[in-house]
Amino acid sequence: MNKHGFIIEKLELLGDSVEPVSIEFKKGLNVIYGPSDTGKTFIFQCIDYMLGKRRRPKEIPEAKKFNIIYLFITTLEGKKFKLERALSGGDYNIVDLEDNKTFECTYKNGTKNKSISDFLLEILNLSNNKIRKNADGETENLYFQQLKRLFLVDEVHIITEESLLVSEQYTKKTFEENVFKFLMTGEDDSNLIIALKPKDIQNKTGKIEVYEELISQLEKHLKDRDYKEIDEQIERLNTTISNFKDEESSLSEELSQLNSKKNNLIREIDEDKKSWINYDEILKRSSILKKQYTSDIARLKANIEVGNLFPKDNASCPVCDSSISDNIDIGKLILATESEITKTSKLLKEVEKSEFIFIQDKSSIESKVQDEEKKLKTIVLTMEEKVNNEIQSILSQIQQYTDKKEELSKIKLLKNNLDTYVIERDKIQNIIDTNKKNKKETNYEKLTTSLLDPIITNIKTILVGIDFENIESTNIGFSEENLDIVIGQKNRKDYGKGYRAILYAVFIISILEFFRTKDYQIGLTVIDSPLNPYKSDDQDKSEEVPINLAEEFYRYLADNIIEEQVILIENTPIPEDIKDKVNHKEFTKKNGFLPKAL
Repeated sequence: MNKHGFIIEKLELLGDSVEPVSIEFKKGLNVIYGPSDTGKTFIFQCIDYMLGKRRRPKEIPEAKKFNIIYLFITTLEGKKFKLERALSGGDYNIVDLEDNKTFECTYKNGTKNKSISDFLLEILNLSNNKIRKNADGETENLYFQQLKRLFLVDEVHIITEESLLVSEQYTKKTFEENVFKFLMTGEDDSNLIIALKPKDIQNKTGKIEVYEELISQLEKHLKDRDYKEIDEQIERLNTTISNFKDEESSLSEELSQLNSKKNNLIREIDEDKKSWINYDEILKRSSILKKQYTSDIARLKANIEVGNLFPKDNASCPVCDSSISDNIDIGKLILATESEITKTSKLLKEVEKSEFIFIQDKSSIESKVQDEEKKLKTIVLTMEEKVNNEIQSILSQIQQYTDKKEELSKIKLLKNNLDTYVIERDKIQNIIDTNKKNKKETNYEKLTTSLLDPIITNIKTILVGIDFENIESTNIGFSEENLDIVIGQKNRKDYGKGYRAILYAVFIISILEFFRTKDYQIGLTVIDSPLNPYKSDDQDKSEEVPINLAEEFYRYLADNIIEEQVILIENTPIPEDIKDKVNHKEFTKKNGFLPKAL
């Protein structure tokens, strides 16, 4: 059994202020029946809309409160998806119900994003096929919408007198005919060569002339070139350049280390000079302190000398005539002064001692700074030498070899261009030669009676199974002119609308059964009112058909459609003897698909 294709499990409508409504479907035959105005055709329109139709379902009062449609589908290999779309139109949200992942699909074909057509064609195993659309061999992508006439038939088209394979659009006839041919053969038109118009041939001839001129110029420029030797030279140059770059990298690392030493020395010199300045400041203050102590000692000594000049006995002050001995003990004063001189002299010696130490330290720092500056100068000179001599020499050689490599690469590029021009010239010439060869007669495979033999066989089997009038002794064929089936000598379009409807339905079912042998499949068929036209037409009694034909059609589908799915929307109830085989739902005026509008 073909595992491609899908069936519908449930259709559900949701709204903001109304209870959801839904209808469920199963594999095999599904029948929705009941009188008019119970929502049956609205269900068909919703299914059509959810399978990619741009036009939204008819706006009916009962549907005004609903704004979202869900369509639950299951592929024939068991994968489950939920398609979500607003009733007002627009794109889709598709939920993979196994992985619980949601992705968006556009309703438009040919967009950069994945379309609903892309999604559904993948399920059918019909992706990326091209179909011929005219006599020149031009092709167009196959889209899902172009298949729907073969499995989704509304109540208007079921009784059509036009071809079952193509629409009434004349410009689409070739394309639609070839879509059906592709489905019969499984071979698309991707490999067709488009027939060139005279203007196209002229343009391509002009391109060949341009390529010829370019090829001629390059061949002169590249004459006697040994391209193998060029490749070897480029390889050797790459090795040499790589070695120089390694050497340059090593020198750069050495420079980095020297620069680090330089910076460390600069910091040390800076710190030592700060110490040097501090010592200068200390020595200046030391000199001032020494002068102060020397001055104090001299003053104290002068005081002693003055004291020695005073009389030892009682004497009177020459100013106030008072006795000096009454106020001051000269001896003690001299002793105190001498003690002060001793203390100050000691402090002076300590200052001189400290000053000596500071002078030595300053001298040591001066010597250290001189050594550091010599080292710094040596490092700077070394860096300058390496940068200006060794690195510059290496960079110069790298540039020299790189220039040589680029020169050889340009030659190689020109050779590649030459090869490309030759290929393009020959390709265009081949297209022109092929078109000239096929210009006299282009024979595209057409949709013939023999290609439709399997479908015709299926149709005969079904018609015999439903006891279609005198069918066992009647030949069934295909009219290549009308692109439609022929019963005996009578075209389908010449039957009354009841027979046209049943023959269209049988044709659709035969396609569904035919796909069982293919590696692609649609999987379902939805038909609106294929049996309703069987009511007797009071205007034309010739349109009446046997009443049991509808019941036999039901019985055939119930017995033969097992793994696929057929959904019939009908006014006609199903026979009692097959109700247990059929998923059926009856609507009434009081209990339709949608609640009555308030």
